[in-house]
Amino acid sequence: MRVLEMLLITSSVLVLMVLLFRNTINRMTGAIAGVACGSLLAAQLLFEGYRWQMIPAYIAALLLTFVLFRRKKVGKPLRYRILALSVVLLGVSVALSVLLPVFHLPKPSGEFSVGTETFHFIDADREETFTEQQGDKRELVVQVWYPAAESGRSAEKNSVFPKDRGLFHAYMQAYSGYLGLPAPALDYWKYSKANTSIHADLHPADNPYPVVLLSHGMGVGRILHTSQAEHLASHGYIVFAVDHTYSTVMTAFPDGRMTGFLTEQSQERLFEDSRAILDVWNKDAAFIVDQLEKLHSGAVASKFEGMLDMDNIGMLGHSFGGAAAFEAVYSNPRIKAGVNMDGTLFITKNRDDMKKPFMFMESEDFKNVNEQQAKYRKTPATDAELKELRLTREQFDTILANREAELKLMDRLSQQGYGRTIYIEGAGHYNFTDLQLYSPLIGLTGMTGSLNGVRGAEIVNRYLLEFFNQHLRGIESKLLAGPTEEYPEVKYPSSVFPGE
Repeated sequence: MRVLEMLLITSSVLVLMVLLFRNTINRMTGAIAGVACGSLLAAQLLFEGYRWQMIPAYIAALLLTFVLFRRKKVGKPLRYRILALSVVLLGVSVALSVLLPVFHLPKPSGEFSVGTETFHFIDADREETFTEQQGDKRELVVQVWYPAAESGRSAEKNSVFPKDRGLFHAYMQAYSGYLGLPAPALDYWKYSKANTSIHADLHPADNPYPVVLLSHGMGVGRILHTSQAEHLASHGYIVFAVDHTYSTVMTAFPDGRMTGFLTEQSQERLFEDSRAILDVWNKDAAFIVDQLEKLHSGAVASKFEGMLDMDNIGMLGHSFGGAAAFEAVYSNPRIKAGVNMDGTLFITKNRDDMKKPFMFMESEDFKNVNEQQAKYRKTPATDAELKELRLTREQFDTILANREAELKLMDRLSQQGYGRTIYIEGAGHYNFTDLQLYSPLIGLTGMTGSLNGVRGAEIVNRYLLEFFNQHLRGIESKLLAGPTEEYPEVKYPSSVFPGE
């Protein structure tokens, strides 16, 4: 809860006590409690702003203040009913505020303050494949986080979501549809803070900063990876996160245009569709690297001229973005290392000749899926199991074969000394995004696991930093060498292939 919200609840409880024990508390104390309660209600609405979780507390504060200052004495039966109702209302507000908090992203642990700005890139040589409009070129919105010259410790924090009211409500409409909630239920997200300053100067340095590209999961967007980008930037990285247009819940362009989700990925053609989409995303990554060259050379004017280490570029991604990160690292000689956060690989053939460091960070489901994989290798799925999974036997066998090829590939890369696989006990699929920080209720949906969101973010951010420090900066990591007491949730399977 926010400060004035807590004070409002406290003052309401004090008024409640005055009304319960009015015969033993003098009038002056009661008047002070009542004035404080009314003043805090006004101050909270004025300075912190309304949010719907506090509506029961607002009603309770008004009821209690009304009863306290009513000249005509309220009879005991009615007074006790109002007091009982107020207790319930205050309890409901406290519960809602804890379960659906005004979240703030964790403060980055690096030495640098963090700045951010957004670029709009147009690939004039590539037709947009997700629309049917002729001459429609591929356009991308890319947000960059970087070490900032000014001290972000005292500067006002930027909001997680855009401050523009119309744009914010467009995002809420999009994400409410994605989460299956009414848009007004997410209105309080406007109060949540990040740790960045917009358009801050780049922190001066003698050498260019290493670069990390970031790719989101299918149907969400770059916003859900803000804390990862901030954390890396605070440690001296420049992070470029793309919204893969038409594969996001919403992409907003500088001229006011907004696009939604138009990507087709059917169950019947899952792997064919996914490989076609991967081709588009891989070309997005290659195009962005081209733009980095222009930013670094000064061909495109920016604060990053001469400050991007084009010899040390890494990439990370979540879910489908993780598969895209693997494909980009494999196919693009300019990308040196990468991380796949809980993403299925849709292209595995001939990929075991990759000679670049790559880390697979998996959720706890990784262990469960491997056990199922071993089971189904011995005993085919029953018709009842296929019905529960809503898959035909052909679809199931295709998924099983792809998973087997993926696990074998991960094992071979590990044996060759290039791949590393870890999984995090208690982590669900969205514990690799900021969604784990939004509300503890997210875990009830199955999107995140039993792992606490703050702890999950700490683990993911720490391992990402250690990996890129080792492979882009040459700083040997003890953490990546094996299990540690500091993070007992992180497991290093001796073999990821079942039965090995």
